[in-house]
Amino acid sequence: MGVSLRQRGDTLSLRATLPPRPGSEKTQPYQQDLALKMYANPAGMKAAEDKAIELAADIIKWKSGQNFPWNNWIEGKPKLGFTCQSWIDNFKAEFLERQEKFSPRTWKRHYQPMFNRLPSTAELTGDLLLRTVLSLPNDTWTRLRAASIYQQLAFHAGLEIDLRPYKGKYDHTDTIKNLPSDELIASVRDKITSPRWQWVYGMLSSYGLRPHEVFFATVEPKAPYKCHVAEGKTGARTVQPFYPQWVERWKLWEAKKPKTKQTEYGDLGKAVYLAMRRHFLEINEADFTPYDLRHCYAIRISVVFELPVTTSAKLMGHSVTEHLKTYQRHIDEKTNSRAVERAIARFDGVAP
Repeated sequence: MGVSLRQRGDTLSLRATLPPRPGSEKTQPYQQDLALKMYANPAGMKAAEDKAIELAADIIKWKSGQNFPWNNWIEGKPKLGFTCQSWIDNFKAEFLERQEKFSPRTWKRHYQPMFNRLPSTAELTGDLLLRTVLSLPNDTWTRLRAASIYQQLAFHAGLEIDLRPYKGKYDHTDTIKNLPSDELIASVRDKITSPRWQWVYGMLSSYGLRPHEVFFATVEPKAPYKCHVAEGKTGARTVQPFYPQWVERWKLWEAKKPKTKQTEYGDLGKAVYLAMRRHFLEINEADFTPYDLRHCYAIRISVVFELPVTTSAKLMGHSVTEHLKTYQRHIDEKTNSRAVERAIARFDGVAP
């Protein structure tokens, strides 16, 4: 019947060859996607199939000479030609309905900053979205994120544009470089003047926590000094220290959490970053970030302590896939370097 059912993420849409939408500059029928407010589950599939039959009937009437009833298919959305803000507000309403996957925190942290870059009173067009993407530095996380989010908005608004070719080649693993040695990590901790931020630094170093997680962490006062994270980006988990000796030396079970009025994970993480930067500026050799301490923990447990990747990923609070994607190259480099060092140390012969 010329109508196909498609899945985009966790929602469904219909695809068919249709006449140009109202306000479109196109003059000939072309293949279009119609988003449905239906999820890719058995009930959603059944409802989507009914909508496909309804669309096929409208197409038959249109081909017989009647006008295609666009109002039946874009009802509830702003009309083409409306402002960026109108489309953003409409997109947000649908976005926040997906409570099982998204939350207001996700919107505030990831989506709203990108939409703030768009001129709110200007007409939303594909050209405007493309120009905004191209205005961002290439091969950066910001460009990659903007292309992804603007593509979602374009699809929602029915704009015919593909922003994927302009997202760049950002690789977040490239940011993991020039990490401090474990000796330097221990040395810098003792030079931090604030007891509260000494404690935070020790928690990040010993347990590889995300910066915001220190505010929800407690440490058992007896070996093996397990750390219990009550909540955070990926929920609650229990973490083992590497090195346990750091926990003993720094008495990390004596929690000295900094006071803060922040409650959002992103804001808590930013507070840690800013405070650590102030202290690091007073220490010449502290040329790294709080998150680098997490990276060091990840590599340490794999290279020095040789934990299986499944265990390492669980301790870090992310998937095995994410762990390998982020750290495998760096783990391999460290492992190879240690193997070479051991081989040279074992060699007791004389070079020719």
